[in-house]
Amino acid sequence: MEQRPPDSVSETTDTRPSLSRELNRIHMMVILLGMGLGGFLLTVLALIALRSHADYNLQLTARAIGYTTEAAVVFNDKPAARDALELIATNEDFYQAKILTANGTVLADWKRPENSTWDKLGQIVGHLAFPNPITLPILHANQQIGTVWLAGDGTSLIGFLLKVFIGLLASLLLTATLAFTLSRRMVKRIVRSLQNITDVTHAVSANRTFNLRVPSAPIAELHTLSCDFNSLLTELEAWQHHLKNENDSLAHKARHDSLTGLHNRAFFIDTLNQCYNPLRPQTSLALLFIDVDNFKEINDTFGHAAGDKVLIDIGERLGLQLQDHDLLARLGGDEFAVLLQMQNAALPEASVEEKAISVAQAMVKAMQEPLTLPDGTQLLVAVSIGIALTPVQAANPKELLERADEAMYRSKRFPGSCWHLADHAPLTAMADTP
Repeated sequence: MEQRPPDSVSETTDTRPSLSRELNRIHMMVILLGMGLGGFLLTVLALIALRSHADYNLQLTARAIGYTTEAAVVFNDKPAARDALELIATNEDFYQAKILTANGTVLADWKRPENSTWDKLGQIVGHLAFPNPITLPILHANQQIGTVWLAGDGTSLIGFLLKVFIGLLASLLLTATLAFTLSRRMVKRIVRSLQNITDVTHAVSANRTFNLRVPSAPIAELHTLSCDFNSLLTELEAWQHHLKNENDSLAHKARHDSLTGLHNRAFFIDTLNQCYNPLRPQTSLALLFIDVDNFKEINDTFGHAAGDKVLIDIGERLGLQLQDHDLLARLGGDEFAVLLQMQNAALPEASVEEKAISVAQAMVKAMQEPLTLPDGTQLLVAVSIGIALTPVQAANPKELLERADEAMYRSKRFPGSCWHLADHAPLTAMADTP
């Protein structure tokens, strides 16, 4: 069966090391490798130099033994030769010394005693460091009368190696500590800059806060990355504002009439339907259905521009008679509607009716002033208003609109602006003539 990759990032990131941890690990490996290799090379070079120096010292020691024991060799004085070897051995560093006569007979022999494991270890190291003993002729009157034989001791080499090891270890620890501290500071500068970008990216992704910006980074490449990221955020922020303005504009157009700026029919019907929602607190409603009288004649006589001006002015005058929570809408053509909402459901029918009539009368009075057309003509325009109330006159939004519409047509039978209240009788067909 084919294995699918993890569905979410959270399933894999928990097992992955952080960037800071990886950089610290790499830096520590480089530090230890560099220090270890450098220490090893320095130790090898120091051993080579020390061995050369020790070999030179053995040569000098052998020459000193030859000068000191020359007389003892000439007279074949073994005790004197032995005493000379012991005297020199107390001040010099070698493992074994022999004085041989011209015919190869051992005149005197000295060997460092093995009192401890350290001495045995020194002899082993001496054999490794000086595999071939030093031989130097003893001359008397330019003739070889004997030979000095020396075998090196490695005790001083072991001491040197221990000192070198301790010094290298201390240097390694000190260097590693300083390097690790500097590395952590450098890593923090890198990781902090990347973490700033990560935090801003997460905030933008989660909350769409495109106004956030990444702080400046101390490293050139990361600073360039931060600046480019901020430029991208600036473009996204501008695009977000553009989309918001577009959405607000579309939302406004969807709910408002393009000519008068009032709410349109769709918004009015939706609001009316919401008032009948059983989940909302009960409210008493009054619907005023308003129609402009002889509007077609105005268009035909003065032109559509004049008709548009009449509709705009009527919308403004009607709106001035309402309170902030009342709803005025243009339903289309020359039809307007007003929805009055009274939150107290216990209001008696008379109170609801009184408020609706008061608003209708104020609108009738407002229309008694003539309107000014674009060409300066003064024109008196009348409106017909029909009023329907809830819950006594309509059980649903459709019926409320029909009763208000019927009452409006009753108003049209009378000249001038006037209003009529819908009655409680069943709905009847509306007559075209009085």
